[in-house]
Amino acid sequence: MRKIIFACLWMTMAVMVLSSCLGGDDDEILYPNDAAITAFSLGTLKRYVTTTKSDGTDSTYTTTVSGSTYRFYIDQVNRTIYNPDSLPFGTDVEHVLCTVGSKNSSSIVIKSLTSDSLRMYNSKDSIDFSQPRQFSAISRDGSNKVDYTVMVNVQHEIPDSFSWKREADFQDFVEADALKAIALDEVVLVFATYGEHGAIYSTSYQSPLQWYLVQWNVNAPIPANISQNVVEMNGQVYTCMADGTLLRTDNGEDWETLTDTPVSRLVAASSHTLYALNNEGALVASRDEGNTWTIEALDTDAALFPTRDLSYCFIPSRVNKNVDNVVIAGNRDINAFYDDTQARVWNKVDDGNVTVSQEPWMYINGDDLKNYMLPRLDQLCITRYGKGIVALGAGGLGACETPGFSRIYYSEDGGIYWIKNDTYFLPEGLLCDRAFAMTAGKDNCLWLICGGSGQVWRGRLSSSTTKQTAFTE
Repeated sequence: MRKIIFACLWMTMAVMVLSSCLGGDDDEILYPNDAAITAFSLGTLKRYVTTTKSDGTDSTYTTTVSGSTYRFYIDQVNRTIYNPDSLPFGTDVEHVLCTVGSKNSSSIVIKSLTSDSLRMYNSKDSIDFSQPRQFSAISRDGSNKVDYTVMVNVQHEIPDSFSWKREADFQDFVEADALKAIALDEVVLVFATYGEHGAIYSTSYQSPLQWYLVQWNVNAPIPANISQNVVEMNGQVYTCMADGTLLRTDNGEDWETLTDTPVSRLVAASSHTLYALNNEGALVASRDEGNTWTIEALDTDAALFPTRDLSYCFIPSRVNKNVDNVVIAGNRDINAFYDDTQARVWNKVDDGNVTVSQEPWMYINGDDLKNYMLPRLDQLCITRYGKGIVALGAGGLGACETPGFSRIYYSEDGGIYWIKNDTYFLPEGLLCDRAFAMTAGKDNCLWLICGGSGQVWRGRLSSSTTKQTAFTE
């Protein structure tokens, strides 16, 4: 009871002291000396959308975008305010209403775009955010001013639209008999065949206008068949020498010797398995980087497996990170199988959870697919891109009369159905001889390297962003 009485007395005394300190008309009022912007959001914005009418002409209409559904981050360390998810393409950011919150009711001012003059922020005034703007929070006592750079990001490309950019031509590709491209994290490598010898070229994503001839550290000439004997697994490129030596690199220049193998040629890879043809021509697999190999099961006659123009890709499972769908496409010998009109496509579910996969390779019988088959194209190349696989090839072989480089083929079901996708098209002005290479790299870029002309193209599919509704300081 005594403790309660003392506590009440102390509380009463504290209230009396505070009342005494705050009483009187002559007492000085103290204002806070700190300032900060603590909240930022956009109002409703206009968006101009252009569509193509049935007669081929363009039509533009106006719609609105709810700016409040786009989250803005306030970086109090670097004094920046920005939206990580860009506003849709066509949004008008030159006439924007925004809401700004501040700490301790500090004043908000905006710097002019043309001078150092400042004006008071007003939530009813339209602001031009076509370029970064400087907002400042000024403390109530006027002693502190904190500057922020506000950036309103907008998509500069139409979502899900595809476009090409031509990079500088490279003369060394003109005379190539065969080309193979592999995109790594920092560089794109091109493996070329010139008659009886091979070569390796490299370019970086930062300077794709310049290609360099790579001098590898292996005490042997670069094999002539290297363009048909390289695969990529987890950011590493693998190749196999004529004596069975397995090599690995992450830059094309520094190659590590792994082991001696009973294989003659690498043909594919998943995220955990290397696939090759052994010295007897059988398809084999290794899950320990070439130390041991097991013969792969096929669900039909091995004579249907391609022997030339082999290309591959794999698609990770959306539900199991250890499972890949591997696709191999190519052609059979033109002399022995002249009447072939379609490419030979095989796929397999590669389960990395087991030591040795028991799943057989499945042959995709194009005879049953009629107009959805992949034609028998010279220098056939497939690569994973977007949500599926894209394929391209030069002129038809044998009985196949399909013109070369006539269209990009597309499959979303592991190489079973190949359709024309209007999103993907070949660039205007494309000049490509029989030899070419295609690969997909980071930044959503699709590379097309052309023999005969030396042209280098980069295509890119722009993608839409996800709206967020949470707001944070």
